Amino acid sequence: MSRLRLLADAWRLLPHLPLAAAICAADAWARLFPGPRRAARAAGAAGISVIVPERGTPDLLAETLAALECALARVAEPQQVVVVVNGAEKSDYSALMQRWPGYEWQFHAGALGYNGAIQAGLAAVRHDWTYLLNSDMRLAEDALEQLLPYRHDYVFALTSQIFFADPARRREETGWSDFHENPERAEVYERDPGAARMARGNLYPGGGSSLCRTAPLRRYVADSRDYSPFYWEDADWGARAWSEGWQLLFCPASHAHHHHRGTVKRYYDAAEVERIINRNELLFDLRHRWTRRHPLRSLLRLARSDAQSRRELRGIGLALRALRSRLASERARRNGLRFDRITRDRWYAPQRGDARRRPRVLLASPFALFPPAHGGARRIAELVTRLSDEVDFFLLGDEASLYGEASEPWLQHFRGVQLVEGRGDQAGEAALDLPARLQRHAWPGLRGELAALITRWRPDLVQVEFMELALLARGRPAAPRWLLALHDVYLDGRASAAADDAQQRAAIAAYDAVVVCSEEDAALLTPQPATLIGNGAADRRAGYQPSPDGLLLFMGPFRYAQNLAGIRAFLDSAWPALRAEFPDLRLRILGGVESAAIAAEDARLRQPGVELISAFVDPAPHLAECSLSINPQIDIRGSSIKLIESLLAGRCCASSADGARGFAGAGLGGLVACTDIAGLAAAIAPLLRDRAARHARERANWDILDNYTWDAMAQRQRACYQALLAPTDSTA
Repeated sequence: MSRLRLLADAWRLLPHLPLAAAICAADAWARLFPGPRRAARAAGAAGISVIVPERGTPDLLAETLAALECALARVAEPQQVVVVVNGAEKSDYSALMQRWPGYEWQFHAGALGYNGAIQAGLAAVRHDWTYLLNSDMRLAEDALEQLLPYRHDYVFALTSQIFFADPARRREETGWSDFHENPERAEVYERDPGAARMARGNLYPGGGSSLCRTAPLRRYVADSRDYSPFYWEDADWGARAWSEGWQLLFCPASHAHHHHRGTVKRYYDAAEVERIINRNELLFDLRHRWTRRHPLRSLLRLARSDAQSRRELRGIGLALRALRSRLASERARRNGLRFDRITRDRWYAPQRGDARRRPRVLLASPFALFPPAHGGARRIAELVTRLSDEVDFFLLGDEASLYGEASEPWLQHFRGVQLVEGRGDQAGEAALDLPARLQRHAWPGLRGELAALITRWRPDLVQVEFMELALLARGRPAAPRWLLALHDVYLDGRASAAADDAQQRAAIAAYDAVVVCSEEDAALLTPQPATLIGNGAADRRAGYQPSPDGLLLFMGPFRYAQNLAGIRAFLDSAWPALRAEFPDLRLRILGGVESAAIAAEDARLRQPGVELISAFVDPAPHLAECSLSINPQIDIRGSSIKLIESLLAGRCCASSADGARGFAGAGLGGLVACTDIAGLAAAIAPLLRDRAARHARERANWDILDNYTWDAMAQRQRACYQALLAPTDSTA
């Protein structure tokens, strides 16, 4: 029986041999000749056209055009509105034509279907950008105004956020399109953006509320006629645009309200609608290999579809269009495009409102940065925040899964963000030595993405954060300039580490400039020149209140191994003596999200008097409540943000000598440095006994602290950029 069925399937597929040959050829061609990674770019003149496809709903159209008129009034650019009435009587629209005589009205006696109506409207479009507006969609007054600043030269489409006119209705339609992984059929849906304000990556532009670049849209619409009369066309446009190297954005600040009245259901019965949806979903899968299954399985599904759908999916033209689309999608995948990460890994800011040319700096980081859960992230966040009005920052970040909606307040200071993940870290893996970390972190996927972003964003400067990414500059082109920001310098200097040191120095030498965080690190790099931009802190001295009694504070996320080792050593060597003299003394540890699991297996972190906070928190209220902070660290490089953060909040900091690196010789009155961690008990006890002496130290030598605020460090960073990007004799 199964053999007979297969023979029947083969017979039904005979008319589809061109299509079968096309999709198999596309897969083989992409595998053998993946081609280069594509990055589309095009300029665009000012001006916006609007196409409104309409069939038999003049009452809804009147409301749509009234809202559109208000939205266009806030657009100071050339405008055009094309209303494509099809399959409806012209006389039904006489009053609307009189009310909006400046709009261009097309009337087509026969029904064109959605794709056909858009194609007819595009034939009359005069501007480089076209907004597709369904006749039952109401634009907010600023909907178009909110979209226009996102018309970057690498963007194909911008989609408004959709709300239902009935607020009680479940939001299955939002404009933010994505897909579910399904090995049996293509399955798209729309994500709920919540309270998000930043533009995000979007799988495809919703055909009823999106602004698209006209030239590529014309091509996509012409090639999507196989989906007529409705559904899945816009998904096809999105897949093709991403494959060609365009970016598609969902812009939540642009609002459209859907007064839904199902035009399709008034002209087609439910069974026919379902058939067309199934046919077009299959066509989309054939054109883009969305389910990732073997082409024979897709062809088998075609053979077992209904007779009418099989007839509609024949033809040389359809096969050639499938070949072109499938080849582009498969090549894009092989060159690193992750369709499944589009909505998660891309964040966008609008273009600046003024025409002033700012330096463009592309930051690359191997570690998740926002919300800032470690000192390096805090440093980057503070400097970028202070300079983002003067510099156009872009971010390439690894560890994509650690970013989320809570990252948005920091990401909004970047003009564009691309996140990646997949360098191969394994849970429970033993710590790697530095040479292995250098290879691991500069993994091929990150390298490929960096090359693509340099082409797309055209930075003046690539700023690589952390030594772990130093190998990214290997084989770099002469332009743009490259800056390595070393949070820690790992050079050892001993003969036993000569090979590792040589590898590091070779990697560092590939950069045009190097930044370090402490004089000690700069000395380690000699003779390599380096710019000192130390770690700073937010200046909280204006709100100073004398410290209360009874609480020590350690601001040390356990993600940094030295923090965990240091607090364990403190609990073993110094804490018992302090608790013996001050039985009510408490120790509060801001250990970060990783600390909960560690504390569950370490009784030292759960003993009486120890409070562990296992979350990302603002340290300000904890600094206000503490008597002083502690910084028990050994064998660190760079400098400790927690130390200077405490002093600028008006709190003394008792630190080991290693922990005081970068600050020990500065004459800071609130810093109490000890030779080792065990000695912290003897240093802390007098400050707890003598409140007046402690309060005096909290305010001692405050003028020196002016040099250690983040504002001061941002001035140094600005000067570094100016020096690095200044024209030379050869470029002037």
